[in-house]
Amino acid sequence: MVMRPLSISGRLLLLIIVVVAVPVLASGFLISVHLEEALSDEKTSKLFGAARLLDAAMPESYQDILVEKGAVQADREAKIRVLNEFLHERTERVAAAYPGIGVGYYSKELDAILSYGPSAEMGNTVGTPIADTHRGREVMASGRETVQKGSLVRGNVMNAMHPVIRNGEVIGYIWANELMANIEVQMQVLRRNIYLAIAIGLLVGLIGVTELIDKYMEMIQTIKSGILNLQQNHRFRLAPVKDEMAPIVTAVNQMADELAARREAESRAHQAERLAVVGEIAAGMAHEIRNPLMSIRGFAQLLQEDMPPDGAQHQYLSIIVKETQRMNDLIERLLHYARPPGGREALVSVNAVLLDTLQLTASRIRRKNISLEHRLADGLPCVYADQEQLKQVVLNLLINAIQALENRPGEGSVLAATGYDAELERVKISVSDNGDGISEEMIDKIFMPFFTTKEQGTGLGLAMVEKTVTNMGGAVQVASTKGEGACFTLLLPPAKGDVC
Repeated sequence: MVMRPLSISGRLLLLIIVVVAVPVLASGFLISVHLEEALSDEKTSKLFGAARLLDAAMPESYQDILVEKGAVQADREAKIRVLNEFLHERTERVAAAYPGIGVGYYSKELDAILSYGPSAEMGNTVGTPIADTHRGREVMASGRETVQKGSLVRGNVMNAMHPVIRNGEVIGYIWANELMANIEVQMQVLRRNIYLAIAIGLLVGLIGVTELIDKYMEMIQTIKSGILNLQQNHRFRLAPVKDEMAPIVTAVNQMADELAARREAESRAHQAERLAVVGEIAAGMAHEIRNPLMSIRGFAQLLQEDMPPDGAQHQYLSIIVKETQRMNDLIERLLHYARPPGGREALVSVNAVLLDTLQLTASRIRRKNISLEHRLADGLPCVYADQEQLKQVVLNLLINAIQALENRPGEGSVLAATGYDAELERVKISVSDNGDGISEEMIDKIFMPFFTTKEQGTGLGLAMVEKTVTNMGGAVQVASTKGEGACFTLLLPPAKGDVC
C-alpha cells in the first residue's frame, strides 16, 4: 500500500508536537521527579522533627529514670516495664500531634523497644529487639541520624532514626516513621495533578495551534484558489486582508494587474494587426466591389423605370436596389473603420452632444415603450473632439441599449449621464440599461471587428465606438452582470482650462 504524503497542516502539527509537546512532557517528568524528591525531603524533615521532639521530652537518661523509680537492680523485663510507664505518655502525645506516624524509644543496653506509639496499634512490640540488619543498630553505633525505607517492625515504612546521646554516650535511639503506602498515595496525587495540568496545557495549546494552522491553511487555500481563478478569469482579484498574509495577497493582486495589463497590451497589438489587415483588404476590395455593385444598382434602377410600379418585376428590382445599397453602406462603414476620415476637432460640450443624440432616438424609445432618464453634471470641462463622430459613438451606445431591451416590453429603462472622474481625470458619458446583460466571456470579444450576437448585426458598431474614442485619447469601460443589464462608459480627456 502506497503511503500518501502528509499535508502541510499535518506536517506543521507533527512538527509542533515534536518541538513543543516532547520537551513539555520531558519537563513535566523532571518536575514530577523533583517534586517527589521534595516531598520525600519534606517527609524526612517532618519525621526527624517528631523524633527530636521526643528526645527533648526526655531530659534524663534511661539509667536516671530507673534510679528515680528504684528499679536499678530489677531484671530486664521489669526495667522495660518501668521505662515504658515513664515514656508512654510522651510517646502518645507526640504520636497524636503527628497523625499517621509511629514514634518510639529504643534502649541499646536492654536491646528492646521501650515505647511505641500509638500504643493501640504498636503497643504489643514493647520489649522486642530489632533485627540484626535493622539500621537502628548503625545509628546506635555511629551516633548519626539515618533514614531507612523498607519492611521494618511496623511494615513497609520510611523510618527516621535519631540517636539518644547522654553524657557523650549513645544509649539508644528514637524513631519516627510513616507508612510508605500513605506517602505513595500523596505522591500519586501529586503526579496526577502534574500530569493533568500538563495534559490540559498541551490540549489547550494544540487546540489553539490547530485553529491557527487551520486559519492560515484557509488563507493559503484562498490564495491558491485565487491564483487558479486568475488563470481562468484575469479580472478576478483576491479580497484584501489585514494580517500577515496581506503582503502576499497584495503581491498576487499586483501580479494579476500586471498580467491583465500585459494581456490587454497583447490584445491591442493583435487587434492592431487585425485592423491593419482589414484596412488593406478593405482598401483593395473597395474598388473591386464598389464599381460592379454600383453598375448593378444603376441598371436595376433603369430597368425599374420601364416596369409598371405595381408589377412583380418592379418589386424585384426594388429589392435589388435596396440590397446593393445596403452592401455599399457596409463597405463604407468598413472603410470608415479601417481608415477613419480626418475629423473636424473642436471644443465640444458632452452635455450638448448627449442631448442632441437623445433627440435622435426619442421617437424610437417612445415606440418601444422604454423609460429614458438623463442626468447631466454641471461645470464639466470641454473635450477636444469631432462632434459628429462623438454623436455617432453615443448614438451607437443608445441603439445597443434599446436593442438590449426588446425582450422587456414596458419594463425597460435607459439611463444616460455625464460626469467627471476625478481619480482618472476624465470626462464621462455613460449609457446603461436593465436588459439581459453581457456574460464575462463575451465582454472580452464585443469590441472585436465582425463579432456580433445579433442576427442582422455587422459586428462593427462597438468596434467603431472603441476605435473612435481611442483616437480621441479616451477609453471605453464596460460593467455588466448577466441578467441585470450593462453600462458603457466613455472616458475622454478634458481640454485644459475650458468649461462647457
